[in-house]
Amino acid sequence: MKNRKWVILPLVLLLVLLSGCQAVGNLDINSAMVGDLKVKSIESKQSLAVQLTPTSTASAQERQLATVLNGMQLNIDHAKLQDNGNVSIEGGIAYSGMTLPFQMFMDTKGVTIALSGAQKPLYIPLTTEEQMAFLPGNLTMNQIEDQAKELITKSASLFFKHAPNPSNVTVDSVTQEVYGESVDLTHLHIELTGEEFITLVKPFLTSISTDEAGWRDLLATLYDFITYAESQMNADEKQAMAYLTLDQTKEEFVDESYTEVQSFLKDVLAEYDKYLKEISAEPEFKTVFGTNTRLSLDLYFDKDMHTRKQIVDLTVALPSSEYMPYSMFNVHTENENWNVDGNIVADPIATPNGVLDITSKDLTPGAFLRSFDKTSPVYLLLHDVAHITEKSIYIDKDPSYASYNVITKDRVLLMSVKELAEELDAKFTWNPATKKITLTDDITGAVTTLSLNSNKAVTDGKTKTMTHKVVKIKGVTYVPVRSVAEILGATVKSESAYIVVERK
Repeated sequence: MKNRKWVILPLVLLLVLLSGCQAVGNLDINSAMVGDLKVKSIESKQSLAVQLTPTSTASAQERQLATVLNGMQLNIDHAKLQDNGNVSIEGGIAYSGMTLPFQMFMDTKGVTIALSGAQKPLYIPLTTEEQMAFLPGNLTMNQIEDQAKELITKSASLFFKHAPNPSNVTVDSVTQEVYGESVDLTHLHIELTGEEFITLVKPFLTSISTDEAGWRDLLATLYDFITYAESQMNADEKQAMAYLTLDQTKEEFVDESYTEVQSFLKDVLAEYDKYLKEISAEPEFKTVFGTNTRLSLDLYFDKDMHTRKQIVDLTVALPSSEYMPYSMFNVHTENENWNVDGNIVADPIATPNGVLDITSKDLTPGAFLRSFDKTSPVYLLLHDVAHITEKSIYIDKDPSYASYNVITKDRVLLMSVKELAEELDAKFTWNPATKKITLTDDITGAVTTLSLNSNKAVTDGKTKTMTHKVVKIKGVTYVPVRSVAEILGATVKSESAYIVVERK
């Protein structure tokens, strides 16, 4: 029974979705929800705040994380979605009385982020060979997205159509200001607790199991999506992705798949009450799906049934556990939308000096920090709060269990210099002509030279005597762990079973 707690928290995400989509008054909630999925361009603003409540047993570091998150707020002052999928965002992250401005631009090639204090905009490529390898032939991400839109819309429509309303649902007419404009809107307010959520699941499953037409329509769209992808494959790709190919007609696929769906739902409903009775006795379940877990949702629709304002407040009670240092988390977000399906052009970010690819394998914590001004909020956040330069290496004292290439000579622990350098993100070079090793500290940039068969280390012109000389055994170059670790800004301590190398 204990492993079931891992399925509890993902179910909480359904609180937002399964919050009621049946018609209330003159508002067809299902149509409004699905209609928003068809919007091609829009401008918006949004704020997001998260609150974590630590338990009495939370560590100092866990409490610090809560303090940092609780003091932050993400503000998107202006977002633009262009009809070609390009997105631009201007906003800031508020923290401890400071605001970190940022800009972001995303197209089919990647995401560019400009941060205050950064020497270059950060870049996340979206079209690397690894990310696109799964796309067959000449199929592009845009084509996949176009084909997927209909599938997503059909899936959402089927889901929303059968989502039952909770007891606390109201609809009224209001006038609200949206981006400086006074707009007549239909206001939908929903409140739902974790306890009531459980009572809605079975009616939802029962209702959706009876919608044969809805399921067949969705499965037919899925068939079209798969066969379109197949049509773009060459022979080798079809063989490699044989598990995705179909050897059925659409009618056969829909018939067989619908039978499987029905069989699955029938089995779930047959065992639902028994399973619910069993799992509801668990403390974790009672906590998460109790009255302390609650959702408040306010949606404001215009005459065209587009969402113009939205306020979501979600609180989730977390189960007590030695692995859970927080008793509750809360997410509060508000947004406004305007210029729906208007002529919108996203704003790209100028990159005259190039970009910093943060997916590069060569980008170490030190290199990333050096890309920011030391006085910038981002630098302070990464270094002092996120502690991205922290490293911990555990070297087993029992050589038969050692995960690193280590030996002991003259009662001194030695380790492969290459492995030690890699673990501490130091740049390592070997000159076979001079038999010298060069190590560049990732954080400070200090350069250290070591010589084979010597116990002298020269760091930026200053010589230090190490506890053992550098030796080469069976093609592996070893250095004294404590001496070299300290040169690279780390400390070494002995514990019962391990030698621990730490860098703060």
